[in-house]
Amino acid sequence: MPSAVAGEVPPLPPRLVELVGLASLGEARVLEPGERWVDPSADELPEVQALAPDGWRPLVEDGMSWLLPALWPSRHRCWVPDRLPRMMTSVRIQGLGIGAQSEIRTVEAWSEAVYADLAEEQKEMAADCGLPAPPRGRLWLLRSPWPTLGLEPMLSMMPRRCSELGFDWDLPGYFKAARELLSWTEAQVWLWWDGPQADAARAWEQLGRVGQDVAGLVVAALGPASTARLTAPVGGGGAGLSEQQALAWAEAVRRPDTESLVKAITSWRALGLPADPPEDDHWVLEEMAPAVAGDWLADGFSFEDVGVWLGVSLESARMWRDYGFTPAQARALLAADSTVTPAEAVTFDEIGIDADTRLGWVEAGFTAAQARTWTEVDILASEARVWRSMGRSVDAVGRHRAAGGAALPDDLQVGGFAFGPNRADRNYGVADPPGTRGRIATESSRDNGHP
Repeated sequence: MPSAVAGEVPPLPPRLVELVGLASLGEARVLEPGERWVDPSADELPEVQALAPDGWRPLVEDGMSWLLPALWPSRHRCWVPDRLPRMMTSVRIQGLGIGAQSEIRTVEAWSEAVYADLAEEQKEMAADCGLPAPPRGRLWLLRSPWPTLGLEPMLSMMPRRCSELGFDWDLPGYFKAARELLSWTEAQVWLWWDGPQADAARAWEQLGRVGQDVAGLVVAALGPASTARLTAPVGGGGAGLSEQQALAWAEAVRRPDTESLVKAITSWRALGLPADPPEDDHWVLEEMAPAVAGDWLADGFSFEDVGVWLGVSLESARMWRDYGFTPAQARALLAADSTVTPAEAVTFDEIGIDADTRLGWVEAGFTAAQARTWTEVDILASEARVWRSMGRSVDAVGRHRAAGGAALPDDLQVGGFAFGPNRADRNYGVADPPGTRGRIATESSRDNGHP
């Protein structure tokens, strides 16, 4: 079948032009600290956008749905040349020894080897379903063959049908269930379909809204009444959202039923959160009750602070704040030693040990006073662990260093690992004394089968 794009393809938007250029140069782009990365989407392509008003939606490449074009009615499938840059992100840890660490995040285009591996995998999986290898270079779009049902609700039915037929939840099972479901008439689908999504779809149908127009709302099980509550003004008990914003909130908040979903969204909005849900703190919206978050906000914490402190009591967070620690600093210290107190942590500042170095001493189970004595003989936290495991005192190690001895015992037999060329980039597999505080001793004890 020919491409759905006739003539020249329209120019790419600036972001995709930048990524295509990055791919052609074979370079990676370093992401700025805190920069949010969003993978390129087929919806960004202008040719895909031009097809959307007629109900066409790009196929989600989720590993289960990508063979659906082989089953789909020909009048309801099409393709455009695949111009979408595929990118992958990676994280490199810089300066990771005990304690301080920094992440360098990069994004780069798929290599030809990645494309080749994917093509081979797709060929094998297609063969498992009795199909030839899919053609390369195509971006497929589908639309629902049933006018009163949008594509997304239709796709959401397939896992259920797979389960009802007793098929394994794998690609061949999904493929067989999809084939069976696509053989039905629209009337058969409506007769079979039930549950919250079906209830929402039927309620919208009574108002004359069907198909792709309400597809997202149906998948979210938001019928007219629930949607009206979310689009009503905040001051009147609603959430003051557009329908698209309501869908974004439904995706971010996630609740087991529609009523609790609507209550959560309206409650979050009543706390002053914006109409577009926070992009990087969805776990807070999903895991915390708005009433609990309200206590934090009333105490002067920001929503972002609440996300950092999730899982810690308000009283503890308040105490760390009173000592002058930011949420990020405090959580890093608690990750280094879950029992450390702000009073203990601040003593490192008082003796001149900087915040990054302090983390290393805390997770290795040393107090500020101990850290100072080891620092005075030019021993780092990871090295102090080694000497401690051998029962060597600071005084003895100080004499060893004064005589020109190395930072580690000459007869050291334990293994270790390094993340860089510097002393601070190394760690060692020694045993910590019983009762040692800090993340390293805790994890080592757990790895060795101790509670």
